[in-house]
Formats: sequence, structure tokens, C-alpha cells
Amino acid sequence: MSRPTANGSSAKGNPEDLQEFALIRSASRWIDDALRAWSEDDHAKLAALAPLAVEHLGKAVLWRRNPALLVPLSQDAEPALVLLATNPDLASPKLRTVGLAPLLGRLERLMGTLPLEPKQRKRLVEVRNGAMHVGSAAQSRHVLLDALSMCQVLLDHLGEDSEAFFGDHYRSVVELLDQKRSEVGHQVAAKRARARRRLGELEERLGEELFAETCARLEEQAPFVLDPSDFGEDLNAVESACPECGSAGRLIGRVDVTEEVDFDVEPLGGGQYNTVPYGYLAVALVPQAFACNVCQVSLHGVAELAEAGLPSNPHEVAPEDLGGDFDLETYRHEFGPDEW
Repeated sequence: MSRPTANGSSAKGNPEDLQEFALIRSASRWIDDALRAWSEDDHAKLAALAPLAVEHLGKAVLWRRNPALLVPLSQDAEPALVLLATNPDLASPKLRTVGLAPLLGRLERLMGTLPLEPKQRKRLVEVRNGAMHVGSAAQSRHVLLDALSMCQVLLDHLGEDSEAFFGDHYRSVVELLDQKRSEVGHQVAAKRARARRRLGELEERLGEELFAETCARLEEQAPFVLDPSDFGEDLNAVESACPECGSAGRLIGRVDVTEEVDFDVEPLGGGQYNTVPYGYLAVALVPQAFACNVCQVSLHGVAELAEAGLPSNPHEVAPEDLGGDFDLETYRHEFGPDEW
């Protein structure tokens, strides 16, 4: 089945494709207006329009997976649920869809880690909802860069062509995103430099032997003093080597537990085999931060993790790696779907 692109090259055929195309085209228009406002130093207009592009593109991602994911969680959302589950139509005047804040949460569940830290997401949502006034060039630039980062991730997920989506602004967008990555590189470099300086001063003060003993003791204490809750709600941590000092630090993130199916092969004799399916729970960590108790380096967000060479994508972990406080059955009952 063909998928629509921002320039409309395959926007015909399946009605659901046309609905998705409408969302992508709408997002493309919003980001076009936002980038024009950026070029004209219209900071307020830029901040108002850029989050709309993220919202519409994010809704296209949810729409492709299942239109019912656009239903808001509110008591008056019953008509929207029935409509999107039975006869999905974005043009319906009765349709109310999810706002940007819950949309980002659903996208994170669907796609894994998003390129925005919690404070960046909060800023994007508050600007979108009019709760935060943006009047300076610096503020509007942050909003634009956050929106562009989100748009790029969503476009990649949809398999859309970025150049077609951004149109005449494509070169500017590439330059802006390169600047954002460079800024993250400078931030991480500064954090690592401070960590090296702290270790150097500590070794100079303690001497080589006592310094080594102190570092070993701090490393042992890491699981007990680096609390994942200090980095966000409902987070866990696994051991991970510090990119600066090599000590065992803590990679912090959200845990996702999913039901998976695998197969055992049983020999029946005569060269024949029987495959027997069995279900199991797969545990994955969605990284969001890293902290080291030895050199005190602390990294936040997938961009900083990736810049430092740490895992930044969801990856499978063993339940025992999450520490003695993590109980898979308890987690399954508290956070798993109702049908588990």
C-alpha cells in the first residue's frame, strides 16, 4: 500500500492514506509558516506555529498505527472513540482529538525515546497552549529547534522525505539541526571537562592510593545514592560504564514490558520437528539520563546520551539488572495493559 508524501506524489487511493496525507500536508504548511516567521524575526508567530507542525505530524504517526490513538482521555470522548474506531474521518465536525501533551506521551510509548528532554517537552506544550509567552529571539529559536528535531524524528518514522516536507526551507533546516547537534556537543564536552577537573582536584588532594580507594567506594555506592526518581517519575536504572572515568554509573530510563512469542523446536523423529510457541515478557529500558557517582558527570536527554556514546535507544535488559527493588510481576500488574 502506497503512503502519502508531503508533496502529494502518492496522495490517492486508500481513504486512510488520504487522511494521513492531510495531516502531513497540514504539518508541512505550519512549519513553512513558522520558518518564514523565523526568517522575518517574528518570534511570537514562530513560537505559536512551530508546535502545531509537531502536533499534526505526531497525529499522522498515531493515525497510521491506529486512528483510535487520537482519542483524548476524557469523559466526553466517547463519540470520538466510536467514530475513530468504526469510521475514522478527520473532517467530522464532532471529532475531538488528543492535545500535544498526551500526544507526546503516546508517541514515546509507540516509538521509544523522543529527542526532547522533559523540560523541552513542557516548554513546547506550554507555548502551544498559550501558557508561555515567547518574545525573545533566544526563546523562539529554542522552540523552533525543538520542533524541528521532533519533526525530523516523526518524518523518519513515517518514511517521509524531509526535503519534500520542508520544501524551500530544507537547507535552513539542515543548518539549524546541525547547530543544535553542535550545541549538544559543546554541552557534553563542558560537563565532561568539569568532571575531569573534579577528579583531578580530588586526586591531588588525597594522593594516588587514597584516591583509588575513594573512587572504588563511590562506585559501590552508586546504586544506593543515585535515585532514578530524581530524574523523573516511574524511572529505573541499570549499570553502565561512565564515558568519562570508566566507573560503573547508572543509565536511567523508563521500563517497557511487552508480551512476546518465541518457539521451541521438538524433534518428532524421522527428520521431522514440531514447533511449540511459548510466550514471555520482554523487558526494555528506554534511556533518558545517565549519572556517575565517581566523577559526578550527569547527562540528560537522548541527544546528550548519544553524544557521549551511551545507549540512547530502547534496548532489552534482564530484570535482575534493574536491581532488587524491581519485581517483574508487580510491574506487570501495575503498568501492563488490562488484558495481561
